Amino acid sequence: MLTLEELATFLKVSETTTYSLVRSGELPGRKVGREWRFVRSQILAWLMSGTEGNMAEANGMVQLGEDGGEYKVEGGREYVAMWLPLTRQEKAAQVEKAAREGVMLSELVADYLRDWAKED
Repeated sequence: MLTLEELATFLKVSETTTYSLVRSGELPGRKVGREWRFVRSQILAWLMSGTEGNMAEANGMVQLGEDGGEYKVEGGREYVAMWLPLTRQEKAAQVEKAAREGVMLSELVADYLRDWAKED
C-alpha cells in the first residue's frame, strides 16, 4: 500500500500532479477515511497499460519537458504542472479552508499565489 505522498515519490512527480491524476480518476486508488491509499501492483498495471511508442501521451501520463517542467497531454490539450510555494501545513490549511467555505481550492491557491508574489 502507498499513501499519496509515497505514490508521488514512486512516480517521481509532485504531490499536486499525483492528486490531480487521482481526482480525475486516472489513477486507481481508494479513499480510506480522509486519506488516499494505492495498491502498488495496480499502479504498476496502470503504468504498463499504455500503447507502445507513445504510452505517456496516450494515457495522459506526466512527462518531463525540455525545460525541466512537468506536463501531460490529454484530449489534445497540454496541462502544465506547477510547483507551489506551500509547505504541507499551508496546503492542508488551504484544503480545510476550501472545504469550510465551500469554494474551489484553485481559487484559494490563486489568491495565495497573488499574495505571495506581492511579498517578493
